[in-house]
Amino acid sequence: MAYAQVLSAMGLVRPSKRGGFCPACRVVQTGDTPQEIAAPALIALALLVVAALAWAVTIARSTSMDNMQMGLGSIGAFAAGWTVMLAAMMLPSATPLMFEFARNAEGRHGWQAASALVGATYLGVWLGFGVVCYFVYCAVGMPWSSQALIGGVGLVIAGLYAFSPLKRASEARCRELRALHGPLPFNLIRSAVVAGVRYGSSCLGCNAALMLALLLIGMSNLVWMTVLTAVMLAYRLTSASALRWSQLALSSALIAVGVLYVVGG
Repeated sequence: MAYAQVLSAMGLVRPSKRGGFCPACRVVQTGDTPQEIAAPALIALALLVVAALAWAVTIARSTSMDNMQMGLGSIGAFAAGWTVMLAAMMLPSATPLMFEFARNAEGRHGWQAASALVGATYLGVWLGFGVVCYFVYCAVGMPWSSQALIGGVGLVIAGLYAFSPLKRASEARCRELRALHGPLPFNLIRSAVVAGVRYGSSCLGCNAALMLALLLIGMSNLVWMTVLTAVMLAYRLTSASALRWSQLALSSALIAVGVLYVVGG
């Protein structure tokens, strides 16, 4: 079966080891060789489950919060809400990196914990950015009475930022870092922290303007959270050859929506 060979080539399934168990893999089994889900694929699947749970929590919280009226709350409440939102929006994009890390680290002592540490470190970079934004937000006395104007300006800036050299360089770095080249050079814990910080920093360079716009509009705004998540995924999933035109279309749309948001607000 062609798709069985594709899954095997991607490292998602493999011939079963002694004691391996995967009833679902019978669907893709070829010949008499039993198949099992590769352990790194299970790590990636667990990450996606965490992201799905974070979306469920975010949806539930969005019905009882209104950041535009209440502000961001205490630093503890903000950090908790921001982290859940990051897990929902950002962890899916970190799945390829974690999968590659787990494939390279599999079999070494503590490789499962190190693989999870990649995701935790990645979120930690974004959490640090959020905390800085929180203190700036509070220092300037937000939310303001003209917060709709501020949110619209944030969207326009996010659209314009996509044309900047920093954005293009960060996207190129993201594409490079999603594929680990060669064996991991350090002990696994150090390697996990380095991989998470590097990828988180490049991701921050790509999407900081979008997340800042979401913060200005309101973290509890589920519609905008969904829209901006889709924009980030579109930026990431577009092939390098089509990136220029997709950026032009998406960024122009963001600028137009930002203007409409100001007018409508």
